[in-house]
Amino acid sequence: MKIVINGASIAGLSTAAVLGRTGHDVTLIEHSRAVRSGGIAVDVRGEALDVAVRLGISDELQRNRVGYGAGFEFIDSRGQVDAIIEPNESVYDSPDDLEISRDALAGIITSAIPESVNWVLGSTIDDITELPDGRASVCIRGQDPQIADLVVGADGLHSRVRRLAFGLEREFLKYLGLYVGVLRRCTTSIEVPATTVYNEPGRLVLVRGDGRECSAVLGFTSEWMDYDYHDIDAQRTLMISAFDGVDGWRTPELVAEVEESDDFYFDSVCQVIMSSWHQGPVVLVGDSGYCASFFSGMGTSLAMQGAMALGDALEAEGDVRSALDVYGARMRPVVDAAQAIAAEGTSLLFPRGESEIAARNARADSPIATA
Repeated sequence: MKIVINGASIAGLSTAAVLGRTGHDVTLIEHSRAVRSGGIAVDVRGEALDVAVRLGISDELQRNRVGYGAGFEFIDSRGQVDAIIEPNESVYDSPDDLEISRDALAGIITSAIPESVNWVLGSTIDDITELPDGRASVCIRGQDPQIADLVVGADGLHSRVRRLAFGLEREFLKYLGLYVGVLRRCTTSIEVPATTVYNEPGRLVLVRGDGRECSAVLGFTSEWMDYDYHDIDAQRTLMISAFDGVDGWRTPELVAEVEESDDFYFDSVCQVIMSSWHQGPVVLVGDSGYCASFFSGMGTSLAMQGAMALGDALEAEGDVRSALDVYGARMRPVVDAAQAIAAEGTSLLFPRGESEIAARNARADSPIATA
C-alpha cells in the first residue's frame, strides 16, 4: 500500500515506524529541513509503553528517561517553596509511565524507521484530490504528483492536511483561554532536578531541569487573538507584553530570554475536536486530529497509540475505508478520556487567581509534610 505521511514530529515518526515495518511503501514529508529538535520533556504513558515494546525501543526509552527528581515545586515571588507534589505518586497513572526529553524520544523512534521509508525534507503537501477509484492524488511541493492509497496528516495542531481534507482550522479548534511560550533550552537554570512553578493570577512561569539542561514555559490567559503563527517576532512581542510588570522570582530573566532565544515556540492552548478523523483516503494521527491540550500530558502517548492503532487496523482489514473505521472506533474512547482530563493539568499548573493558587497549594503536600 502506498502511504504518504505529512509531518515528522512524534506522530509522523511513529506512524512511519509502524507502517514502514509492516511492508507499506511509505513517504514521510517534513516542512523543516531536518527532524525538528528541541522541546520540553514529554510523557510516555499507558498503552504507549506497549507501542514502544512492539517497536523494539522500550529498553532505549528506559535508558533515556528523565528522573522524577524533586517533583513539582510551587514557589512564591521570592523563590520560597509553598508546596510540593511528587509526580510519581500524584501526577502519573503508573510507576511504569516515564518522562523523556522530546529530542531523545524523536531520535529513538527515528532509529526504528526502516530504511525503505522515503524521506522528503523541506517540503509539504500543497493539495490532495480524491480520485474516482478512492485513492488520492497528492501534490508535494517541488515534486511531481503522487498517487497514494492513504494520506496521513500527522502535522500537528495547525495541520495542513486537516485544512485541505476537512475544512478551516477554526471549525475544529476549541480554545482553552491560554497561550504558552516554550524556551526549549534556557540558561535560567535551577539547582536541582525538579519542575519549579511560579504563578501570578493569569500567569505561569515553569522551569524544568533534569540535571543536564533546562527548559521553560511561560503562559498567560487571554481572549482569542488573531496572529500569524509563522511570525516568531510577533509572537515574542505578544509574550513579552503579557509579562510586562511581572517581576516575581526569576521572571524577568526568562522574559529576556524570550527576546533573545533562537529556540522559542509559541501557541494557543487548544483541543482539536472532530466527529471523524478520516475523510476519503485521508486520516489524521496525533494532535492534528485529537490534540488533548498542551497541559494534558497525553499528546505524545496519543500520537504513539494512534500510529499503532492505524497500523493494526490496516493490517487486520486490508481495505482502507474499513480500516479507517476500525481506527476511529479504537481511538475514540482513548481520545475522549484524554481530552476530559485536560482540565486537571490546567488547574494544577495554571490557577487563574490568588484563591485558586492558594487552593492548589493547599491540596499539594507542604514542604514540611514531604520532608
